[in-house]
Amino acid sequence: MERLSLLQSFAMDKNGRIRSIDEVNRGLACECVCPCCEEPVLARQGDVREWHFAHASGSECDGGAEGALHAAAKQLLLESGGMAIPERRVTASASLPDGRHAAAEAARPEAWIDFATIEAERKIGELRPDIIATVGTEVIFIEVAVTHFIDREKATKIESLGFPTLEIDIAKLHREKWSWEELFGVVVEGVTAKRWISPMSGKALHDEAHSAAIQAAFALPAVPLPHTPPQKPPRTRFMVGGRIVDLIELPFGIALWNSFDPSVNAVTKSLMQRVGGRWQPRFKNWLAPIEAKDYVLSELTKLSSAPPTRRG
Repeated sequence: MERLSLLQSFAMDKNGRIRSIDEVNRGLACECVCPCCEEPVLARQGDVREWHFAHASGSECDGGAEGALHAAAKQLLLESGGMAIPERRVTASASLPDGRHAAAEAARPEAWIDFATIEAERKIGELRPDIIATVGTEVIFIEVAVTHFIDREKATKIESLGFPTLEIDIAKLHREKWSWEELFGVVVEGVTAKRWISPMSGKALHDEAHSAAIQAAFALPAVPLPHTPPQKPPRTRFMVGGRIVDLIELPFGIALWNSFDPSVNAVTKSLMQRVGGRWQPRFKNWLAPIEAKDYVLSELTKLSSAPPTRRG
């Protein structure tokens, strides 16, 4: 089916209000101008074509019909006191340290919101939204899309400001002519032409979805950890008096062990007592604070008849 060409269904009267073709006098008696170029228009209300406004000069301005429709939609929103909003839906994911991963969703159904305050075309940062409204404690941007839509670059700017934003896509309905009743049904009462760029209560929805994702991840079977054999603590081996002496590095201190020899036993005992070490009968070794490591290594290196070797 061939797409219908949009007719100019709205114009601006001498008081600055947008008027429908259905509510004005015929011809130049409508006393209206085009909202885009401010040139006089006449009301064509014949019996053949759909009623519409046309520029009195006979030369239509570029985008006049779309611009007038855009202005009419904004006027409706400014005077409506509220609007219907579509469902809000946010997805979040969560990963546990053991590798379990899950995603979950939080949603709010379609609803009606009341505007506490509302204004048009106020600049915030680099943006000038069509409508800025206050709903409870939240400020919401509303964009009416007839020819210009929110692209990725603009969406990124909106997200950086942190304001919930709703886009109303009027162009998708492909009408030739619009009445106030039809436009009200789309812009104020309906939700099918509306989409969230950034939803209201977005943080609360994200937190709710993330919490649900964590619970879902915990509900999954635990991921078995790969078996790793226990690691032997590193040790340094010395040869003192022809006997093996090992300095073992533990997380909580250093242990000193030597093969039995009365003379070597006396040497290790004297060394460990100097650094506050104590004898552990169960393990048959000496234990000293980790801070003594460098001193004990240095003394054993002096006593060793062979270069120390590192093990583990």
